[in-house]
Amino acid sequence: MADAENISPQEKKIIRQIEYYFGDFNLPRDKFLNEETKTDEGWVTMETMLKFKRLSEISTDEAEIVGAIKKSKAGLIAVGEDGKKIRRDPAIPLPENTEESRKALEARTAYAKGFDKENSTLDELLDYFNETNPNVVSIQMRNWADKKGKEKIWHFKGSIFITFKTEEAATEFVESKDFKYKDGLLDIKFQKKYFEEKAKENEARKKGKGNKKDNNAKQEVREEKVDPRDDITLPKGATFKITGLGGEITREDIKEVLAEKFSVNIDKDGGDIAFVTYEKGEAEAKIRFKIENFAKPIAKKWAGMDKMEVKGTPVVGSLLEGEEEEKFLADSVQDLKNRRNKNRTGHKRRGGFSHGRGAKRGRR
Repeated sequence: MADAENISPQEKKIIRQIEYYFGDFNLPRDKFLNEETKTDEGWVTMETMLKFKRLSEISTDEAEIVGAIKKSKAGLIAVGEDGKKIRRDPAIPLPENTEESRKALEARTAYAKGFDKENSTLDELLDYFNETNPNVVSIQMRNWADKKGKEKIWHFKGSIFITFKTEEAATEFVESKDFKYKDGLLDIKFQKKYFEEKAKENEARKKGKGNKKDNNAKQEVREEKVDPRDDITLPKGATFKITGLGGEITREDIKEVLAEKFSVNIDKDGGDIAFVTYEKGEAEAKIRFKIENFAKPIAKKWAGMDKMEVKGTPVVGSLLEGEEEEKFLADSVQDLKNRRNKNRTGHKRRGGFSHGRGAKRGRR
């Protein structure tokens, strides 16, 4: 944060942009900048920094940019003696990419909805929130893609994720009453609560999808008892959990990483994956494989890697074990039975189902 009394609006924009680039939220996700910081003891030349579009739109004057950075009171950015390069201060290391740090970041992040979907810009949002709340660290506009042929046209959803310096600052924002942006009330909640609500909505949607009968028929399907001979046993040691997801990450993105880094066969027919429990925007995914203990070597190899990313986002992976695994497998078995019951009640087909590999397959 800069000394507002001795800094111009232009310098303030420069400081905010540079500190965003090197901040806890952006730096781990920015592949290009992250790679640049791995050489020359973390120093990045001003020539390189001016390749960043948003910064160059603010200023292309190296002396002006360096001068502004020196006025910042945050202490996040160090300037080289020659004034030709900058780096994140080594005394303020990035948080480790662990489940604990992910949860800490989540606790500092809020969801806000109610912005103009057509006319909002990131610069405008940053200007507003940085001027009204000095505790704001970063803002992520939430977008959706409209596919037209091979091209994707991105549209703003009218909602953002906003991360604060501390959990207390985030709580204060979430608990603020009648918070307005341009005279419009915002729907505000913690990011974690938003993901939980979306997960419930998605689950309800999955249960109702494909069943066009009336409510009575639905109830009959749900209450139909499964023949004891239909017991399903799913393999243990075969489920892998990935956390830290969200944004525009899809199931296909997750599978591509598993194929590239861990040689997982992701073919729809004959592949290694039985099911992926994940909807775009959720923070967590569970990948269930077909063979017992299949996930164990993946977890071991993952643990030995310095960092793993999905679509540029640092993520944490682990083997699902103990009570968590038992509950997940039990829920999966019940889901498979419900689907079989639906097939038997709604269609004349029978059989052809073997431990989740035959009959009607779920989404991947």
